[in-house]
Amino acid sequence: MFATAQHRTPTMERSTLTMERPAPGVALGRRAACVMAAETGSVPALRRFARRVVRSWALPAGIDEAVALIVTELAANAVRHSGSPDVAVLISTDREAVTVEVKDRGQWCSASAAEKLGGITERVGGRGLTLVNAFSTGCVLWCGPDGTRAVAKVPLRSGTR
Repeated sequence: MFATAQHRTPTMERSTLTMERPAPGVALGRRAACVMAAETGSVPALRRFARRVVRSWALPAGIDEAVALIVTELAANAVRHSGSPDVAVLISTDREAVTVEVKDRGQWCSASAAEKLGGITERVGGRGLTLVNAFSTGCVLWCGPDGTRAVAKVPLRSGTR
């Protein structure tokens, strides 16, 4: 997972949170991470964390909501399908994009799910990765014995999705 410092919230028994600030005058190259129990209540808390972090970085309008949606969908998949005890979110930025990484120690991702990223489904639910792709330049999944890692990038310039 990500190196983080302990942080307690009233609603979550165990969570961790870090925010790295760049040197004065540096606008990009920031990182923030949060690790929480893989429970349903963690998903809205992670969404609020993501929105608050991105807004504090004063990025272009709309980036905060795109990142919040991506974190919501990817964290919900980890909570719902992984069986992991926790879920980690790392948000970072460079000159081109905000990168969202969600990692768990479970196995929610299958080879067929990774291959069907962006596929349309007829059932209720199952559209999370399609939404992630709509608000990013795409989502890449890595599935292995140590868990699942999903990475999506939100471009800082409009029209580059």
